[in-house]
Amino acid sequence: MYAIEMKDYGDVDVFAEVTDAKTPDIKPSQVLVKQHATAIDPYDVKFRAGIMGTSAPTPLINGSSVAGDIIAVGSEVSDFHVGDRVAASPHLKSYAEFVAVNSKQLAKIPDGVSYETAAAVVLGGQTGYQMMTTDLDVRPGESVLIHGGAGSVGFTAIQVAQTIGAGKIYTTASGESAVFLKSFNSHLHVIDYKKESLATVIKDKVDVVLDTIGGKTLTDSLNVLQLEGRLVSIVDSNDDPRVTNSFMKSNGQQLAALLQMVASGDVKVNIAEVAPFNVVNLKEFHSRQHVLGKLVLKFS
Repeated sequence: MYAIEMKDYGDVDVFAEVTDAKTPDIKPSQVLVKQHATAIDPYDVKFRAGIMGTSAPTPLINGSSVAGDIIAVGSEVSDFHVGDRVAASPHLKSYAEFVAVNSKQLAKIPDGVSYETAAAVVLGGQTGYQMMTTDLDVRPGESVLIHGGAGSVGFTAIQVAQTIGAGKIYTTASGESAVFLKSFNSHLHVIDYKKESLATVIKDKVDVVLDTIGGKTLTDSLNVLQLEGRLVSIVDSNDDPRVTNSFMKSNGQQLAALLQMVASGDVKVNIAEVAPFNVVNLKEFHSRQHVLGKLVLKFS
């Protein structure tokens, strides 16, 4: 099969095309997906650079988003069938023509949702959904602070919080991202972190915080959080008892719920650019910084 491998950890030149990579064998609990689209997520970029560690032996296939058609089903899989349009966020291996995926991570793509859109939400979007519905368990009427609202995690979290019926929703951004968020929803309280502090904008302390930045941002957030409030960080930890450190746990049922929200229009997906899947475009997309919207590669 055709794939793009990391020959080592480092800059984008570690990527190389492989035309004769072995098609994965599937386990009884897995399906084999023929890829139609894969997204470039910050995790993938950090993994390639070695920021997430370098213990996994190279060469390896990077990438964490799958959107395509099932072409084979393991003997223990009963909820999915050959021909189903599906999406998932496995750990690595998505920069390839075929990907083996555990059925528990898998969700069917609803009618009206494209492969590109599904690929764009499976990692960052699923993270935002899980943080709002499970880790923070946001309840109707609660006030929410979501950092990095223009990113895929934050943008999904904002919309899920709105659907839940949260009270005031604050988010942080700057420049073009802040303009985008203000135009997206006039009721959203957008804090330009380069011009404003949290404390000057948030007069009544918030009930919950989703931290996607860490460091000083996490510390500053504690100053505007209720004493009985809840803060989840996906990047950092803190000794404050209100703080929980968490990460996305790929879950097919939750991904299916999110994709239904996308299908119904409750969650919009911001895609910056779609390009053919090849090593030139993969290197280019991995080199981009501060992109407003998701970068997606489409398989021919």
